[in-house]
Amino acid sequence: MKLIVATALLLTAAAPAPRAVKIERDSATLSFSASWPVEAAAIPALDRRFRADTDKAWREARATVVAEQKLTKEQKRPYNPQSYLMAWTKAGQSKRLLSLQNEHFTFTGGAHPNTDYGALLWDRALGREVTPASLFATAGGLAAKTRTAYCAALDAERLKRRQGVKLDGEFGECPKYAELAISPTDGDKDGRFETLDFVASPYTAGAYAEGEYEISLPVTPALIAAMKPPYRASFETQRQ
Repeated sequence: MKLIVATALLLTAAAPAPRAVKIERDSATLSFSASWPVEAAAIPALDRRFRADTDKAWREARATVVAEQKLTKEQKRPYNPQSYLMAWTKAGQSKRLLSLQNEHFTFTGGAHPNTDYGALLWDRALGREVTPASLFATAGGLAAKTRTAYCAALDAERLKRRQGVKLDGEFGECPKYAELAISPTDGDKDGRFETLDFVASPYTAGAYAEGEYEISLPVTPALIAAMKPPYRASFETQRQ
């Protein structure tokens, strides 16, 4: 029995500590990179998911390169090396929740590269991804507490970038929350989230030239009160 216990302790001590992951596969035809922080790498299910996503993205990027090389040869024009970047970063974490944001950049030889943004919220207690909306006690609770403030802040920022010009149509509307990357953030790194970030990728809230729109709203007492009890301890009101 002592030998078994000693062996188990030795194996535990020898287990490597989790490390941030960065996978790079560069060549003359394709620059490829994917990365995620140590907090994500420390969660086996999440680490496996990101590795599987990376392998899939690599296969798809290689297929795009082959197709583009064939097309440029047929059209007798130069081939432009392609790029793929997926970079996950930590927006904050509590004992229960890990909040991640990503920047996804691609260039496939067109007129300009494309960049979009995403978010992922991981519930350690449940062992799976959850949505910001699912933190609330009632359906629509997130929108009820934030929608008016978000749309007003977005309109103010759009007017600023557009030099006071108000647009009608698609780029004058407030995007649906399903179109945004929404993530709790912990700016002071004290283990509780004090803001919610809403990121609209290019073409979501405005033209490509306007770039992404990132709106940050403070966590309020009313917002915390509207959450399911198990999640309230992960949030705090923003200090003034």
